[in-house]
Amino acid sequence: MSTRAVVIDSRVDGKGFWVYEDGYPADLGVTLRNLFSKDKSIEQIFNELVQMRTERTRQLVAQTGYPMPNMNNKFGILTPEQVEVAKKSGIKALWDQFRIGAEYIYRIRQDGVYVSGIEIPKLRRVQARETFRG
Repeated sequence: MSTRAVVIDSRVDGKGFWVYEDGYPADLGVTLRNLFSKDKSIEQIFNELVQMRTERTRQLVAQTGYPMPNMNNKFGILTPEQVEVAKKSGIKALWDQFRIGAEYIYRIRQDGVYVSGIEIPKLRRVQARETFRG
């Protein structure tokens, strides 16, 4: 299972990033929820997420003996225009305008992390324990 998601910061204009990783969407949502705090910027959350996922991958690679994958293909910063399209128009518009194939949009707000997506049509708060979807 893999997760393709966009994470946008609703507290400021034009800031966000995309994530493509192996694993369930709920794992990403819970991780973002755990990394979230009101005083952290999206840049800090991004850097901590990349560091955490890189270290986890490094540990798996050490156990299996496979070569380390290119982590630059797993994370990226969105332009302000892409963030605005994600906020206003959603997943389909991201694909139509920018060819960004996301399944979920995570929104960081003052009071927590929220998710919507293909299988989650209505925006909802990420819970401490999530099922394997969303």
